Amino acid sequence: MFIELTEALRCPRAHEESYLVCVPAQMDGRRVVRGMLGCPVCQAEFPIEDGVALFGALSGTAAQRHSGTAPPPVGLTAEAIQTFLDLRGPGGYVLMVGSAGRLGPRLAELLEHVHVAGVNPPQSAAPTAGWSVLRSPDGLPVKRHSMRAVVVGRDASEGPWLAAALGTLLPGLRAVIEDQDANPAGLVELARGAGVLVGEWRPR
Repeated sequence: MFIELTEALRCPRAHEESYLVCVPAQMDGRRVVRGMLGCPVCQAEFPIEDGVALFGALSGTAAQRHSGTAPPPVGLTAEAIQTFLDLRGPGGYVLMVGSAGRLGPRLAELLEHVHVAGVNPPQSAAPTAGWSVLRSPDGLPVKRHSMRAVVVGRDASEGPWLAAALGTLLPGLRAVIEDQDANPAGLVELARGAGVLVGEWRPR
């Protein structure tokens, strides 16, 4: 996990949003290989193992929902996502939720100066220098209004996961959703088709 990503993380437990404290035990450059994340509000501790931040084990329904087995839309690639997001300038973070994270490592290569983080991506999408992996069964461990862009997989494109993902976006920035039938409040449609919705976040 990229150590600076800590500034955009929050405890996923049900209390007011709070920062987390990262205590590294092993580093590889700016990447935390082993360590601990701690919440000063509820005193919860979340381990970082093999570069992956673990906010709880995925099991049962959560594991099925975030298995990454949903069929991808035809033609969606990391290169297409890069074009859809239209990010200009370095810095900040892109969040990928669920099965969309299968494209995370490649997107991180394309967005050389923007870090990419995935919540519950497929197991095959192992962390890299530019790609952080977070596992969380009960909600997004990401602060509101902290992401430059969001990409939501088909397995997370409904209900609270989609709403929470969009809530992490800075107003005026873009989301890509792997569900062309999605119609979330606050997202102004820019393009729809081939299984994908692209929009600009304009919450009221």
